[in-house]
Amino acid sequence: MLMGFISKAEEFKAFRVDLGLGYCIPKGGGGVTFALEPKYAITNQISAGFRWEMALMARDLNVNNESASGTLQGNVSYALTGDYFFTETKFRPFAGLGLGLYRVAGAEVEGNVNGGNVSVGDKTNFGALLRAGFDISHFRLGVEYNIAGKGADGGSANYLAILFNVYIGGGRK
Repeated sequence: MLMGFISKAEEFKAFRVDLGLGYCIPKGGGGVTFALEPKYAITNQISAGFRWEMALMARDLNVNNESASGTLQGNVSYALTGDYFFTETKFRPFAGLGLGLYRVAGAEVEGNVNGGNVSVGDKTNFGALLRAGFDISHFRLGVEYNIAGKGADGGSANYLAILFNVYIGGGRK
């Protein structure tokens, strides 16, 4: 029985690295996100990894001919992740989660033609992410909700991300 489990767990290459690019959606804004995630397949259906992600976004922008205001925010996260794959076929839907640290830096901008104010701050929070999507060949499409806590301005730093990844390694042997 153990031999059957071991041979079944070896249908996929164990190590892979995901490179991702996507669109992030904070409350009242939008932006872009980049991710790098090396991971190891513990079994054909369970993988564990470490994700580094950087999200750059703008929130509550209000621009007209005479004034501008809004918040520019950058999040960098470091999270331990786990994914569960529902199938062992070429099309592999998954769900996953992660826990880690989110470094949130932001600048609130308010100004007009006569001058303006900029306030800058940063904060580190413990956070989490929930995700789902699918892998096919060496591509991944996923949706992640990042629970990043509050920014230095006291506003929410949480955001939704839609990511398109390519990965090196992994796949069937």
